[in-house]
Amino acid sequence: MEIPTQQPSTGGNDVAAFKKFDAYPWIKDRSFLQGLVAMLGPLSNGFERQKALGISLQARVWWYKSRFSIDIDRSAYENYLLPSSSPSTPSHSQIPNSPVDAQLVDKLAEIQQLMGTTPVSASDDDLPAWQVQAPKVDLLKKADDGDADGAERGANGNAPYPERFNAIIELITNGTPVPGIKEIPNTVVRQPGISPIGKMQAPQKPWEKKQQQAAAANLVTSEVMIDREFPPLPPEDEDQEHQRDQPQKMGA
Repeated sequence: MEIPTQQPSTGGNDVAAFKKFDAYPWIKDRSFLQGLVAMLGPLSNGFERQKALGISLQARVWWYKSRFSIDIDRSAYENYLLPSSSPSTPSHSQIPNSPVDAQLVDKLAEIQQLMGTTPVSASDDDLPAWQVQAPKVDLLKKADDGDADGAERGANGNAPYPERFNAIIELITNGTPVPGIKEIPNTVVRQPGISPIGKMQAPQKPWEKKQQQAAAANLVTSEVMIDREFPPLPPEDEDQEHQRDQPQKMGA
């Protein structure tokens, strides 16, 4: 629905304004009809039609104010539709529908039917076989419905339980071991030959490896030392060295 240009609105609460409001060619205003169709949706039953009449009137009031800047008071307009013998403050059920709105809704319903947009209630021919053969009764049933259910209840009125369940409850209450349930001791028994201390040595930490490498380096350095004096020569080498020094002394 295209919104017309807004102008300062004026009041339209008299009979002349209402007659002029109804005399507007609503059925020929394509923009208004397109917007009304979008607001109403499919008209399938009487309830939808009654609601559509109210929506149509509200849409006409808004469209008329937007197009002509004339604000139609809806309450005053509904009182205008009442017969003269009706009370001044009628209830909602006593308010008659405007012939203009009825004409608009009927026209739109006819258009929807021609276009095939009106939903049609499904018949048995359109339903699958399993749904047609399904029971039509209410499948939900309360726990306290029926005499048969009441007969199965215990003396205290609670829901019945299997006999094995009652037997297990009695055994637990008396402290008797329940058949089929393995007793687990509170303490852990260690098997012989198993020690909590392992045989493998724990791996060294990174800083422990660095400390070990530094200690090994210091040990090698302390063992390899430089001699401060030459080692003594053997006797043969000493005589040769003495003979080599003699000519040097004679020449001097």
